[in-house]
Amino acid sequence: MTEYDAIIIGAGHNGLTAANYLAMGGLKVCVLEQRHIVGGAAVTEEFHPGYRNSIASYVVSLLRPEVVDELELKKYGYQPMLLSNSFYPDSKGDYLLLTCDDAHNKKQYEKFSDTDYASLEAFHVIVDKVGEIISSQWLKEPPKLYGGGLSDLLASAKLGLDVYKLDDDTRYRLMQFFIGAPDSIIERWFDSDKVKAMIAAHCMPANYASLHQPGASLAMLHHAVGECDGKKGAWGLVKGGMGAITQAMAASAEAKGVVIRTNVAVEKILVENGTACGVRLKGGETIAAKTIAANTDPKRTFLTLVGEEYLPKSFAEDIKVFRQESASLRMNLALSGLPEFACLPGSEIGEHHRSSISFIESKDHVEEAYRSSRAGIPADPPIIEAIIPSVSDDSLTDKAGTHVMSLLCKYMPYDLADGKNWDDEKEKVVENILGYVTKFIPNLPDILVAYQCLTPLDIERMFGMTRGDICHGRLEPDQLFSARPHPDAAQYATPVKGLYLCGSGAHPGGGVTGAPGRNAAKRILKDLYI
Repeated sequence: MTEYDAIIIGAGHNGLTAANYLAMGGLKVCVLEQRHIVGGAAVTEEFHPGYRNSIASYVVSLLRPEVVDELELKKYGYQPMLLSNSFYPDSKGDYLLLTCDDAHNKKQYEKFSDTDYASLEAFHVIVDKVGEIISSQWLKEPPKLYGGGLSDLLASAKLGLDVYKLDDDTRYRLMQFFIGAPDSIIERWFDSDKVKAMIAAHCMPANYASLHQPGASLAMLHHAVGECDGKKGAWGLVKGGMGAITQAMAASAEAKGVVIRTNVAVEKILVENGTACGVRLKGGETIAAKTIAANTDPKRTFLTLVGEEYLPKSFAEDIKVFRQESASLRMNLALSGLPEFACLPGSEIGEHHRSSISFIESKDHVEEAYRSSRAGIPADPPIIEAIIPSVSDDSLTDKAGTHVMSLLCKYMPYDLADGKNWDDEKEKVVENILGYVTKFIPNLPDILVAYQCLTPLDIERMFGMTRGDICHGRLEPDQLFSARPHPDAAQYATPVKGLYLCGSGAHPGGGVTGAPGRNAAKRILKDLYI
C-alpha cells in the first residue's frame, strides 16, 4: 500500500493551494483528482474545436495576494488582466456603461438620476470600510464558538476591537450587511430603477435568496472585498483562462515534490478507531496517509466519503441540512464573429465588449427569477452575467476574429417542478436563454458556432459539487465564519481525527480565493508539530 503524510482529495484551486503549503511544511503529499485535468471549477478547456474558455469560474478578484506571492504563481504562468468596465443593458435599449473615466461615469448615471452618482460614491466608502473588516478575517482560523482556548478568546477580542474602531455609522452599516435584506439596503441608498438593478445584480452570482431575505446581503459584500493585481475592488481575467491559475498552482506544487494524480476518483475515506487513515479509490486501490484534507463539499465529504456511521449523530444531522444550492447554469458560446449590441451598434471592439456584462431588466427581475426557481421553474428570462474574454485574450481561439463568451445564468433550480429532469429540459432552457440574449445581440444567431451548457445537474456530475453549488454552501450568516460548515468543523479539523476540510465549504467560503486551502494547511501543520 502506498503511503503519504497527507492526501488531498480534489485538485481544485484550494486543494492545490493546501498541497503547496503542506509540502512547504515538509510533508510528503499526494493530490487525487477524479477528472482528467487539474483545476476543479477553475479550469480552461476546449469546449468546441478551436475554442477554449474558462468553462466554470470565469473571473478573478478574490484570489489572495498572499497565495499568489507565496506560491510564486506568476513565475509559473499566472498573468491577470484587469477587467475595468461594467455594462448593464436592458431590453428597452437603455444601458449603463461604466469605465475608468469618472467624468464619463457621472454622465452615465445622470441619464437616470441626479443623485445616484453621489450616493454610489458614499456607498462604496461604506463597502470598503466594512470589506476591510471581512477580508482581514479571510486568512485567519475562525475562533471556536464554544470550548476554545486563549487563542480563540484573543481572536474574538481582536475582531471585536476592529469593529469597535469603526465610526458609529459604519458599525450600523456593518450590521445591516450581516443581518439586513438587500432590498432595504438598495432602497436606502439609490433612487433610479437602473442603478437599483445594477446593485441587485451584485447580490446574484454567489447567492440563492430573495432580495427581501435578512442576511442575504452578505453575498454582495463577499464579492466586494477582492482585488486584482494589486488594485483593490477590481475584477479581472486571466491570460489563458482560469485554468492558468490552477496550472500554475500544480506546477508550483510539483516543484515542491507533490504527487498529482488525475483520473482517480476517491470512493471512500478510510476510518479506523475514529481516525482517518487513508482512502479507497474506485477500482479498489487504497492509499494510506496520516492526514486527509478534503477539497470536496461538506455533504459529499461527510455523508458520502466518510459515512454517517463514523460521525457523531448530531453532527451528521446538522450536515444533512447544511444548505447547498446556488441555482447556477453556465454556458460557453463559440462565436465566428464579434457580438454586436443593439443599444451600442458597431462592428468594432468597443468598451462595452471589454466589460463585465449584466443582462438585467430591473431589481424586480432578480426577485421574479428567484421565485420562479424556488417553484422549480428555470427563470425565463434569467439574469445573466457575461464576459467576452477573447477580446482581451486572443489565445482562447485559433482563428483571428472569432470569440468565446461566458454566460452565468440565474436562477436555475437543481430540482425541477412536476418531476421533470434536466437532461430532458436542457435544450428548451438553452433555447430560451439564447432567445433572450438575441434581444440584446441581434447578430447572435448568425455568429453562433456552438455552445456548451452546464446545468446544475451537469455541474454536480462534472465537478462533484452537491446540487451544483458553486460555493460549497450558501453564504448566509448561520453558514459562515465559526459556523461554516459546522462549529465542530469550522477550524478545518473535523470530528474524525486526521480529517480536515480545505475547500470552499470551510471559512471563508466560495470564490477562487485560495484562503480555505492555505488556512487548512496551516492548521494541519500546527496540529502535527504542536
